[in-house]
Order: sequence, then C-alpha cells, then structure tokens
Amino acid sequence: MSRNAGLVIFDQISNQRDIGPAGLDMGCRGFISLSLQTKAAMKALSRRTAAAALFCAVALPFSPLAAAWPDKPITMIVPYPPGGTSDYVARIVANKLGEVLGQTVIVDNRPGAGAIVGTAAAALAPADGYTILLTAPEFTLNPAVRARVPYDARKDFAPVALIASYPHVLVVNPQVPAKDVRQLIALAKAKPGEMNFASGGSGGSNHASGEFFKHTAGVQITHIPYKGNGPALTDLVTNRVQMLFTGLAPVETQVKSGQLRAIAVTGPTRLAAAPDVPTMAESGLPGYNFSTWYGVLVPADTPKAVIERLNAGLRKTMDAPEVKDKLSSLGADLTVSTPQAYGTMLQEEVARWSTLVKATGMTAE
Repeated sequence: MSRNAGLVIFDQISNQRDIGPAGLDMGCRGFISLSLQTKAAMKALSRRTAAAALFCAVALPFSPLAAAWPDKPITMIVPYPPGGTSDYVARIVANKLGEVLGQTVIVDNRPGAGAIVGTAAAALAPADGYTILLTAPEFTLNPAVRARVPYDARKDFAPVALIASYPHVLVVNPQVPAKDVRQLIALAKAKPGEMNFASGGSGGSNHASGEFFKHTAGVQITHIPYKGNGPALTDLVTNRVQMLFTGLAPVETQVKSGQLRAIAVTGPTRLAAAPDVPTMAESGLPGYNFSTWYGVLVPADTPKAVIERLNAGLRKTMDAPEVKDKLSSLGADLTVSTPQAYGTMLQEEVARWSTLVKATGMTAE
C-alpha cells in the first residue's frame, strides 16, 4: 500500500467513516509505517488525523481483521522441494491445522538457494496471518554461511512456535564396507578425501550435520550438494554417493528393504521406529549430538491476536493422535513452544551455528 493510500484511509477514520476491518488494519499499518519513516509526516498531521493515529495505536492489536481470522485459506510456504523431511512434516501439519482452524492450509513449496527463496517470499507477504512460513535450521544457519541474505531474520519475521525437533540418521549405501560408525571413520581415515556425503543443498541442516561429523571424527570426506533431499536420496540408493544425514521418514522404506543401511542416530537416544540403530555416542563418537527442528514464523507486524490463535491451533495440531502417529518415525519431540520461547531459541541457534561455521569452515557460497 502507498503512503498516500494510508493517509486517505486515516482521514476516513478521523471523519468516522466506515472503512471495514481490512481498511482499518491496512490504514493503521500503512500510516504507522509512514510516521516511523519521516518526522516531517508527523508534523504535517492535523489534530484530527493525529487523533486517528492515537486511536489506531490502541485499536490495531484488537482490529476486527484479527478477530475475523481466519476467514479464507492460509498459505504455508515451505522453502524446500517436495520429497524431503520438511515437505513430509509440512503436509501432515498443514492438513491437520486446516481442520483445527476451519480453513484450508495450502502447502506452497518454494525451494532454492538453501531455503532463501521461500523465506524471502514470506518476508514480503502481507502481515495478515494468511501467509505462514515453515522454518528449519537453515533460517538461522544462512546468515552464518552466506555473505548476504535478502531479509533480516530478526526484523522481518515474528515467531509463532517451535513445533518439532528430531535427530538425523546416518545412512550409507550397502556397498560401503562399514557396518557401524567406528568402521566408517576408520575407512574414511584410510582413504582421506575419497569418500563423500550428500546433502539437500549447501548450507542446509544435513550439510551442517555432515560437516559436524567431519569435525568431530577428524576425517576428510567430500560434500556433494543436491537440489533437495529427493535427488540426493536417489543417487545414494544407486551408489553415486556414499552417505547421507537425514530424517528417518524419507529413508525408512529403503532401510527396511535393504537398499540403504542406517548405522547411527545423531541424537542422544535411539529412535522407537529404529531401535536397533545405535546413537553416535554409543558408536564411539561421544562428542557428536545433532538434532534439527521445525518452527512457524509469520511476517513482522502480524497482529498479536492472530499469532496467539495460530499458536493455539498448532498446539492442538501437534497434540492430535494422528499427527503424533505419522511423525513418530522421526523420533520427534512434538512439544509446541510459546512465541516468546521460540524467539529466544532462534537467537541461541544463530550463536550456535556461528560457532560451528567458524570451527569447520563450512560455507554455502
């Protein structure tokens, strides 16, 4: 919306004209944005329009637009391609969340540049609660591994909730002559630089998981990035690459059929869906503990009432038995956080990734 449009709507407010919920919300936000950008605009206000500004400062958090939410479908932007763990989680959550909220939640896959394409699109969306972003570690990792990102992770988004956290599993092609982590490390040390690991893209969480393994185990293995976990998995099954760190769900069928071998879980405990697969610590690498997570963000300035309602909807969604059942193979903790707790966690993750990147030299460029 233009600044002039914001002024027009504010003038309508000040004259007590009926502009409707959407107009109230749009006008308040547009004018507040204008007033923050230029002192001259504030000096130019009439007493009548200044009074309207004061009215909006009080009324905006309780605007009818927020009260009516949701009254149309919601788009969940997933900055990853179909076929991977992120897409798997998104579709399960979106389906149930739609039932809980009484509106369809549409999954919109927007992969590219290590989740930057979809994240940037979400940052530019209207702050009305009808565009939400499924986030993963890449959100906090990208600022550490890339020279620039086209959004400000701290200012352009508002946290809604952390919804799940889970470990990776390390899977290898059966032709790799290693039955466990100790053998894999010994093999990699005997052939420095000759072995490789795949990822869904440079700068992603499974790339970070692999780099952390290299650093902790003291081995030299080559990173092979793909455009998504789906293509990486295809090449792993055909032995074009040798290993992959990923969630269990996308590889569970291949592991059960013998097309892949799961040799370790990256978290502190074994997975109920794969009880025979030991943890990294049990396998002789006690310094390795790596889990990934999923959360939901909305564009900054989304009404607080919408964020609270969305958080409550996510709590009901993740507590639903069918959601728990479908996500059990990930070994995920489905505890939903408050918006404030998720915001704090994001800040901690930024610091964590910065430390890892400095230690490993990891880059997405």
